[in-house]
Amino acid sequence: MKKPGEVFEDSRVYDPGIEAIVPRYDELHDAILNVPPQERTDEIRVLELGAGTGELTAKLLTRFSESSVLAVDHSEKMLAEAERKLETFGDRVDIEQGAFPDDHPASSGEFDLVISSLAVHHLSAEEKRTLFDAVFDALVPGGWFVNGDVIHFDAPHLETLSDAMIKNWVRAKGWEEEEFMERWQASDEYDDPDTLTDQLVWLRESGFDSITSIWQYYNFAVFGGQRPEDPR
Repeated sequence: MKKPGEVFEDSRVYDPGIEAIVPRYDELHDAILNVPPQERTDEIRVLELGAGTGELTAKLLTRFSESSVLAVDHSEKMLAEAERKLETFGDRVDIEQGAFPDDHPASSGEFDLVISSLAVHHLSAEEKRTLFDAVFDALVPGGWFVNGDVIHFDAPHLETLSDAMIKNWVRAKGWEEEEFMERWQASDEYDDPDTLTDQLVWLRESGFDSITSIWQYYNFAVFGGQRPEDPR
């Protein structure tokens, strides 16, 4: 049975397919990787939730040359692609199958950075709040959580506008809309996006500081916060 995030039956077409339906996909990834305060040569331990085919993972490992990543996803198909793509990084990356918030994060005070891309919106509001609590605990003091994801608008006309924008984007990428939708296996039953405002409030309630939204394009946003430094 297809799982959330397995929007294409063949995971090998996920990367070109997601670029056709997520506007400014590379820009969203750049925003995620620009938020962390660490220098590119710092040794940082990273947890990625919903790593998919490892596209963002590879970008992070390349940008932060001394980083190591625990890449987590619940899809065997996606992780098979990730293993192929990330093989060149050797022991700097560990790949694990598991779900969140049920299986991960599974430890406290271990990670300098937790990231996620286009995955958390599959969770219910209560699951998001549980995840934010767990991510806070998993970070070292001063560590950051950065999430790039689909958000929901309270205003119906903005939801309609975002839907029209995506359809135009698909056509601009050279896909015939009907053909694309036949290949795209996504199901709305797996999607449960919440508003950006609600999620920023939940981050605050989980204990995060420096909470911010750094990037947004219609109903896609990059946001997050920092676990406060321990008082001296």
